[in-house]
Amino acid sequence: MNHEIFSIGQLIVCYAPPNLRSVMPGNKVMLRSGGPEMTVCDTNARGQAICQWMGTDGLTRSVFDLECLTCYGAR
Repeated sequence: MNHEIFSIGQLIVCYAPPNLRSVMPGNKVMLRSGGPEMTVCDTNARGQAICQWMGTDGLTRSVFDLECLTCYGAR
C-alpha cells in the first residue's frame, strides 16, 4: 500500500456559508452547498423550512432542516 505524504499547503481551503438560525415566510434562501434561489413558504415545529422554487419540471416544493440553508447569494 502506497501512502503519499502531503503538506497543509497543498490543501484547498473550502468556505461554507453560514447556516440560518431562523427563517420567515418570504425569505429567499438556498442550500449551503449551492443551488437555486428558494422561497420559504412556511416552517414547522421540527425547525424545518418548507421551501419552493422553479425547477426544470415546474414549481417544486420540499422541506429542509435550517442547518442546510443559508441566505440566497451568501458566499
